[in-house]
Amino acid sequence: KEEDLSEEIQHDVGSVATARSKNTSFGAELDWGRCARFTLIGTVFVAPVLHYWYGFLLRKLPGTGLSTIV
Repeated sequence: KEEDLSEEIQHDVGSVATARSKNTSFGAELDWGRCARFTLIGTVFVAPVLHYWYGFLLRKLPGTGLSTIV
């Protein structure tokens, strides 16, 4: 599913960016174990749960009008 892959890539990029921002020196080593754990959790748990949750919301609350969103 293209949406799931896109979401996973965004999650991984955010994880790497966060890890980079916490390191004080530019050449500091990334915690690849942490990145792998976040990737695994995001792929196996977070992405499928959000996929079905948003599908449920779209079925129960159809439309894109302001009254539907609020």
